[in-house]
Amino acid sequence: MTSSTGAGVSVAPIEGNIAVSDARDASLPARILTAVIFLPLLVLMARVGGIVYLVFTLFVVGLGLREFYLLLDAKGLSPHWKSGMFAGLLLPVAAYFRARTHRFEEWHGDAFLTVLIGAVLLAELRRGAGKEAIANSAATFLGVLYIGWLGTHLVALRELPAAFGRPYIEGMSFALLPFFLTWICDAAAYAFGRAFGRIKLMPSISPAKSVEGAAAGLLVAIGAGFAARAWFARYLTPLDAVALGVLVGVFGQLGDLVESLLKRDVETKDSSRLIPGHGGVLDRFDSVLFTAPIVYYYLIFRVLGG
Repeated sequence: MTSSTGAGVSVAPIEGNIAVSDARDASLPARILTAVIFLPLLVLMARVGGIVYLVFTLFVVGLGLREFYLLLDAKGLSPHWKSGMFAGLLLPVAAYFRARTHRFEEWHGDAFLTVLIGAVLLAELRRGAGKEAIANSAATFLGVLYIGWLGTHLVALRELPAAFGRPYIEGMSFALLPFFLTWICDAAAYAFGRAFGRIKLMPSISPAKSVEGAAAGLLVAIGAGFAARAWFARYLTPLDAVALGVLVGVFGQLGDLVESLLKRDVETKDSSRLIPGHGGVLDRFDSVLFTAPIVYYYLIFRVLGG
C-alpha cells in the first residue's frame, strides 16, 4: 500500500523487517543489472575526468537535492527550491574551476555564504509571517550543505592532482577510492547481516541493519583498503589502507543511517524510484556523500601533503 503526497512523492508505509526483506529480494535482479551497467560508466567517467566528471557530480547533486527537497515537501515544509538548487549546483562548479584555473584561490566561500543566506531569508520574507520561516530556511540550508557541499568532494577528488603537481590521470584513482571502499562495505554489511544478523543496530531507524552486518562491513572495508592499495591506489601505505578502511567503514554506514532517519521521518522507503532496484539517487549515494569528504581530506593531510 502506498500513498502520494501533494508534492508528488510516493510514500510507502514502513511495515517491518519482513516487508523490507521481501522487497529487497524482489529487486535483487534489478540491482545487479543496474550495477553492471553503471559501474563501467563510472570508471570511464572517472578516467576521462574534466567536464564529464563535473557533469556526473552535478547529476548526483542536482537529483539528490531534488529528492531531498521533495522529502521535505512531504513532511509539510516549504524549502526554497530555486535558491537551494542554484547554490547546491554552484558549489561543484566553483570547486572544478578553482582547481582548473587557480583563479579563485582567495575565495573561501565568504561571499557565497553571504549571498545564499541573504537570498533565502529575503525569499522567506516575501512569503510573509506565519509560514514556518525558521524551519523552511533551515531546511534549505541543510540541503545545500548535506547534498551540495558533501557532494562537491566527488569532483574535488578527481581534480586533486593539480593542487599537488601530480599526473592528472592519478585523479581517477582518487575519485574511485570512496566508491570502491564504500560499496564493498555496503555489500558486505548487507550480505552478512542477512545471513547472520541477530542484534539490531538501530531498529528505530533501520530495522534491517544488524550489529553483525555493520561489523562485517567494517572488517571488509579494511580488506578493501588493502585491495585498493594492491590494485589501483599504490600510493597508500598499509597504515593508510587500514585507516581509510576504518574511516569509510564507519562513516559510510553512518551516512546510510542518516538518510534512513530522514526517510523514516517522512515514512517512505525510498527517496525516489529513479534507479531500478536501488530507489533514488540519495539511496544509492547516501554513504558516498559521507565518505568522499573523508577520503578527500585524508589524502590531502596524510597521503599527499603529509
